Amino acid sequence: MKRRLIATVLATLAMMQNAQADIISDLPGFDDAGAGSGMAFPPVPPETGSDTQSTTTSTSTSTVQRQYTGEVQVREISRKTDGEIRKITLAEALTLQNMEIKARNARVKIHEVTLILTNGQRSDVREYRNAAVLDIGATASSGNLNLNQKVAAIEIRAESYGGISELSVKAVSDLGVPRMTAQAPVVATPVTPTAPPAPGRAEESATVRVGDKVLFDNGNSYVGTVKEIFMSGKARVSFPGYSQDSILDLKDLARSVNCQGTQCVGDRVLFDNGNQYVGMISMVFANGVRQVKFPGYSDPSFIKAQKLAKSAQCAGSVCVGERIIFNNGSGYYAGTVRETFINGMVSIKFDGYSELSFLDHKRLMKGQSCASDICVDTRVMFDNGSGNYLGRVAEIYADGTAKIKFEGYSDYSFIKTSRLVKVVSSVKGFSGGTRVLFNNGSGHYIGTVREVFADGTASIRFEGYSDLSFIKVDRLGRQADCHKNICTGNRVILNGQYSGTVRAVYSNGYALVKYDGYTDLTYTDVSRLSR
Repeated sequence: MKRRLIATVLATLAMMQNAQADIISDLPGFDDAGAGSGMAFPPVPPETGSDTQSTTTSTSTSTVQRQYTGEVQVREISRKTDGEIRKITLAEALTLQNMEIKARNARVKIHEVTLILTNGQRSDVREYRNAAVLDIGATASSGNLNLNQKVAAIEIRAESYGGISELSVKAVSDLGVPRMTAQAPVVATPVTPTAPPAPGRAEESATVRVGDKVLFDNGNSYVGTVKEIFMSGKARVSFPGYSQDSILDLKDLARSVNCQGTQCVGDRVLFDNGNQYVGMISMVFANGVRQVKFPGYSDPSFIKAQKLAKSAQCAGSVCVGERIIFNNGSGYYAGTVRETFINGMVSIKFDGYSELSFLDHKRLMKGQSCASDICVDTRVMFDNGSGNYLGRVAEIYADGTAKIKFEGYSDYSFIKTSRLVKVVSSVKGFSGGTRVLFNNGSGHYIGTVREVFADGTASIRFEGYSDLSFIKVDRLGRQADCHKNICTGNRVILNGQYSGTVRAVYSNGYALVKYDGYTDLTYTDVSRLSR
């Protein structure tokens, strides 16, 4: 009896080894399922104007849909103005039907809630945008989310309206219980020789267990589920789209984890292989490989962590949403920062361009309100040596460059503020509206000051001329009631023989006189007149 039992066991083991060899040899080709191979990096983007079509088939069912609820506590919501962003990561991406957020300990203002989808897109929850302040114990519901895409993470921007508050966040799914982890509050870390570990998160185990998602790479990358682990150091793994399970060495499998190092599922990252691609991490593996989904690409890419740069709020002194300029040596380009990354790269939407550009933050100059005495919205004059130009400052940047819209020109100009002169209210008694006389040596000209500038220049419109003239105020005579002893309205005599009436007097020593018997008015030096 014992001999027969031993013979049976040996025969069974021999069959398992043969089947095991067949299954392993079947995996690399993956011919039976026709699935695509993983990418080392994203393919070249489709040309502008190409269309991608997809078809979705739905099958009706009479089965009653079950709903699963998960809950997580978001602790220590601060009173920071406009709120701070706290991230909730799902252990497994799921479609969500609805959400509820409850305030605890203090009143809370929900500024916005964003769902980060597995395809890399972000979806705002309309019901939470600038929602009413929640009282303690009050709940705000998202209503039906109407999302077909799976959610990998949730970002909540909230502000406490009292002491330190907490949020209780519930999520409902029809696929399974949402297992969620909330980002710990940001804690200021003292400068020490060795940086402390990230607060609130321990490194996850790389040990593979039954039920784990794992990565197998034989030149191409495949994600499967561990069904069974053997004492021999092998595991039975099921891969989607393949009819047979595969027997693989555990050492060749990398366990899926939620986070590793500073990178987590749901993080936006930049990949640069000569071209720049921004996507979202959909899976993190313990061997340092990340599965990344890039918008516009159906297949995910598998990339080493060190080749990815995580999205951040700022790169150096340049932050998301700020206005910047870039000088490429031949011209200036103004734009808005869309996203920044921890490697110092910045994505920018330049004015007048539809595509995003990626530049190192050190090559950018950020906007500011003033440079020296020139500020945004200041009226200025620019003299390029051949003419004077009037305009208004639209933007100013850290290197002292101003973006200006000059009168009569549709395009903006970029000029250093040191070459600009701003409008002032008055200079030496001259201001807008002052009537003036100008003698250029060959004639006299009457006009009205339009504006005066900090360098003592006045813009003047002379009678009979449509264009403005720019003249230093020291060369102008301002209309006055009297100069020396000659006043407007006085009867005067020139050279003892020509009598007339003074019509106007100017501070540069001239009087406008209507001489008796003459039709034209004459400008005469007051020193030649007697009363």
